[in-house]
Amino acid sequence: MYGLNELQKDLEILSAQGAEIFDIGYTLLGRPIPCIFKGSKNGGQTLLHASIHAREWVTTPLVVEMMKNYSGDGGVWCVPMVNIDGVLLVQNGLDSVQEQSLKNFLLKVNGGNSDFSLWKANARAVDLNVNFNALWGEGSQNVTYPSPANYIGQYPFSEYENIALRSLTERVQPSVTLSYHAKGNVIYRGFGCIDGDTECARRISQSTGYPLLSSYGSAGGYKDWYVATTQKLGLTVEVGDENVEYSKLVDYLPQIYQRNADVLNIATECAQK
Repeated sequence: MYGLNELQKDLEILSAQGAEIFDIGYTLLGRPIPCIFKGSKNGGQTLLHASIHAREWVTTPLVVEMMKNYSGDGGVWCVPMVNIDGVLLVQNGLDSVQEQSLKNFLLKVNGGNSDFSLWKANARAVDLNVNFNALWGEGSQNVTYPSPANYIGQYPFSEYENIALRSLTERVQPSVTLSYHAKGNVIYRGFGCIDGDTECARRISQSTGYPLLSSYGSAGGYKDWYVATTQKLGLTVEVGDENVEYSKLVDYLPQIYQRNADVLNIATECAQK
């Protein structure tokens, strides 16, 4: 298990390495959302995030390890756990929530099941990766009511976590973004007819061994919004074997890391062009 306590310890290690650690905002339940910065703030920047879907928390120790081992000059901004409330709900169940009325709401949304291990959403039962303003609400699996997954929210950027990630993106103005998800061992690129630096995307695909696919039918995701807004390179990287349970993916973290070990070097080189 890799939760908030483990993340805090790793943030201390990164700070000792010289990384800049700061918060970009707060979750619905008031938990600060940390960000890690390494490299130079001159030239093109790279931004990556992980655990925007709660059950995909294995992506947090992955990107943290990537940041620990990154020593390049290009600027890298990393939000390792966007959906902190959701991750803690997956890992600790309703014990992670204090307010009784919210516990009752979440239990009802989860069909009365106290097992939240497959929960994707945040603590308001909004799927954060369909809440961005890019064909919002037009995804094939979208729903318009609170749900463990795929609920689009009341309007684009209705959630604190999305607002925080948008604000960081607008401040940094990255040239490359990487959205880490699980699972499938595949990379999705582009949005609609917009496709950024395809050569860089191919290099990252070759380095990881993950096939590069166009994300037809995607809507409301961070990558979708970033690509539509900037026309630059945004990639969604899905890590881990499809046949492995989400809770077991952490057992394969060394292998997953090896496949992604050179991604930041390639991404920052592309961003610096």
